[in-house]
Amino acid sequence: MIRSVPALPAKPLLLTLLLLALPAFLLPGAALAQQDTILLSATNCVLELEKGVYHLWDHVRVESPGVLQITCDDLRAALPQDKAAAGAGPVPTGGKLQSLVASGRVMIELYQAGAGGSTNVVRAFGRQAEYGSREEELILTGEPRIETASGTMIGTDALVYDLKSRTMRNRGPYRIELKADILKGSSLFNRATNAPKPR
Repeated sequence: MIRSVPALPAKPLLLTLLLLALPAFLLPGAALAQQDTILLSATNCVLELEKGVYHLWDHVRVESPGVLQITCDDLRAALPQDKAAAGAGPVPTGGKLQSLVASGRVMIELYQAGAGGSTNVVRAFGRQAEYGSREEELILTGEPRIETASGTMIGTDALVYDLKSRTMRNRGPYRIELKADILKGSSLFNRATNAPKPR
C-alpha cells in the first residue's frame, strides 16, 4: 500500500532508517562510529513501509554532519525489510541499503580525514547518481564530475567509484585536470616554460 505522508511527520522514521542504511554504502567504519544523526529534508515524500521503498522529491537534502551530504531533485531508496519483525513494525534487514538513485542536479560531498587532522572534501556532480549494494559501486552519469584537492575528473558517459577497492574508473572518454603543485617535486613538470605569457 502506498501512502502519501507529509514531509515533517515522515522525517523521524526515515531518519532512523537512513541512519542505519546510508553509512553502509558511502562511509568508512570509523566515521560511522562517530556519527549518530542524519538530517533529511524534502518537500514531498511517499513511503511504502511494507516494501521498504522510499521516494522523496523537490529540494531533497540528506546530511550526515562532517561525513556526507547529498542534494538532488529526486531520491529513491530501497531497504529490504525484516519480515520476522513485522509485528514490531518494518525494520531494515541488517541496516543495509539495497539501492539508491538520486537524480536531477545531484551533488554529493564526502568529508574524509586528511593528514595532520585536516579534512579533505570530495565533491561529485551529475544528473544521476546510482548505488547498488551488490556491486558496491556509485555510478555518476549526466555530465559527471568529481572534484578533489588534487584536481578534477570529468567524464562524458559515466564515472564509477568502487567502494570496496576505493578506485575510480570511467565509461567513455574523460579527462583529468591536475593542480600543478601536486607535481612540484618533479623536474619533468617543474621547469621554466617557453609558453607565451598571458596578456
